[in-house]
Amino acid sequence: MRENLIIDVGMHAGYDTDFYLKKGFDVVAVEANPVLAEKARTRFREFIDSKRLTIYNVAIAPYEGQIDFYVNDQHDDWGTVHVGFADRNERLGTTNRVIQVPCMMFRRILDEVGVPYYLKVDIEGADTDCLRDLLGVRDRPKFVSIEAGLNSFEETFTELSLLWVLGYRQFKIVNQALHNTFRCPNPPREGKYVDHLFDIHGSGPFGEESPGRWMGIGETLRRYKRVLLESRYFGANGPLFNTPLQRAYERLKGAPAGWYDFHAKLGDAA
Repeated sequence: MRENLIIDVGMHAGYDTDFYLKKGFDVVAVEANPVLAEKARTRFREFIDSKRLTIYNVAIAPYEGQIDFYVNDQHDDWGTVHVGFADRNERLGTTNRVIQVPCMMFRRILDEVGVPYYLKVDIEGADTDCLRDLLGVRDRPKFVSIEAGLNSFEETFTELSLLWVLGYRQFKIVNQALHNTFRCPNPPREGKYVDHLFDIHGSGPFGEESPGRWMGIGETLRRYKRVLLESRYFGANGPLFNTPLQRAYERLKGAPAGWYDFHAKLGDAA
């Protein structure tokens, strides 16, 4: 494991990459959208030149070659290689354009750059492709975060089961809609201290600085069942989405219904 490396799969506009670089980590970023990747090359030129940042302009897939990538015209963070996600986005009133982009297996990136200290994955439906490629690697990142599925308990069980098989025993459920309320601790628990303002489009603090307490897998599954119930009614596909009832529910809860990440820590159970 490379102790000073973070892999940012789903770089988008570079919110997370920027934070990781400020924390003093080297970063390997993966972004399928060629427009976003080119903007990042311009924005982070000094870090690329100093070898602290490497950008892979590819989609992650179970094979290497070319793949259809759905670019969302209204939300550039909704780009996906999954038809089901693209269809969901259109049901929400947005439109997609299909382009061809190069794709590669995540295992190849690991072979080229090494296993990171922290692996962040947020690629709209393809997160488990990265986890499955870790199965063939002897070493593991100390910390991993993925976007938690909101469609079914089976989807959630698959994600957490993969993390368990990979050796992760401690978990957090993080509401990404609350990122703008988070602040980094000082003294820091990961890398350098940064007084960073988080954007809700990013993945927020990581590792020991991620919000909340570590839980065992049983408690994580039980708690996430409540999230799935919430999503069934108030999520993007729910009958009460964007209604006065949703706003009343969120006031009562004290937080947006939101979308969630699983954070996982290697080693002993919580």
